[in-house]
Amino acid sequence: MSQTTTAASDRRLQGRVRARHLALVVALDTHRSLRRAAAEIALTQPAATKLLHDLEDALGAPLFERHSWGMSPTPYGETLVRYARGMLNDLAEAAAAIAALRSGARGSLRAGGVTGSVPRFLAPAIGALHGTHPGVRVYALVNTSEVLVAALRRGELDVALAPRPPDDDLDGIDTRPLGDEPLTVVARSAHPCAHHRRVELASLNRATWIVPPAGGPLRRDFDALHASANLRPPADLIETVSIVATLALLQGSDALSLLPEGLARHYETPGMIARLAVPLPGAGTRYEIMTRANRPLAPAADAFVAVLASMASRHDPGRGVPARRPGRAARR
Repeated sequence: MSQTTTAASDRRLQGRVRARHLALVVALDTHRSLRRAAAEIALTQPAATKLLHDLEDALGAPLFERHSWGMSPTPYGETLVRYARGMLNDLAEAAAAIAALRSGARGSLRAGGVTGSVPRFLAPAIGALHGTHPGVRVYALVNTSEVLVAALRRGELDVALAPRPPDDDLDGIDTRPLGDEPLTVVARSAHPCAHHRRVELASLNRATWIVPPAGGPLRRDFDALHASANLRPPADLIETVSIVATLALLQGSDALSLLPEGLARHYETPGMIARLAVPLPGAGTRYEIMTRANRPLAPAADAFVAVLASMASRHDPGRGVPARRPGRAARR
């Protein structure tokens, strides 16, 4: 028999055999009675008889022998029963998996955030989701706003937590406000200014600063702080986006850096760095919850956004649950 003929025969068989046929042969094997098997799958006995005849006709083989005491499977029937049990179990497992996905109890979440969002927003939100949805697999990406927005557009992330990119290009991205984070100047814990009650930004202009490369939101804030104080940006800069590199450089020198306050507190607690008492009026980072526009979220991602919305509401009780804004929402 040619492959074409076999494929056509398989398609005809698949078109005639349904899950109810398989349920009937399994019930017949269990009860060895057509009446009891029919009752188990909610059929009348005549309907079950026709179903069995149709299945035997489709397969071209007798499946059950009739006896005075009931029915027993033929060798063909025993083979079909073995496969039918497996297929029905697989179908039940698939249905349960789909139900779990729809409820958000299982599935996956691909969430991203800039480094500054991790201690205050990203990590607590993932922890809260895991507490209520322990079956959800979580993938977390920490990177720059530009990388996160690009990953979101490519469908590699479900949700991103980040400031708006410098070019404000959010076409195809929905945003909603998450929270504002003050900025603070940090140094090693034994820095000469660590215990000063007040340090002016102008007095730090000759220091070495560890900052992100030009173009990112935090670097934009760094430059804007100096401009608002009528200061030229410091000339002695070390550029990196790595928080690990930043901390290592701070601990080995009298260099300074500008960090979101939540991130600074996170590393200040074990004594790795100190926050300096530098007044920075109005300096802060606004984080947004970003999702792809016109794409419904999977239940797990939707539950994650609900956790973030609750966090945003607690952060600013007057705001309530923030509404989704389409791409190119207005700057703050």
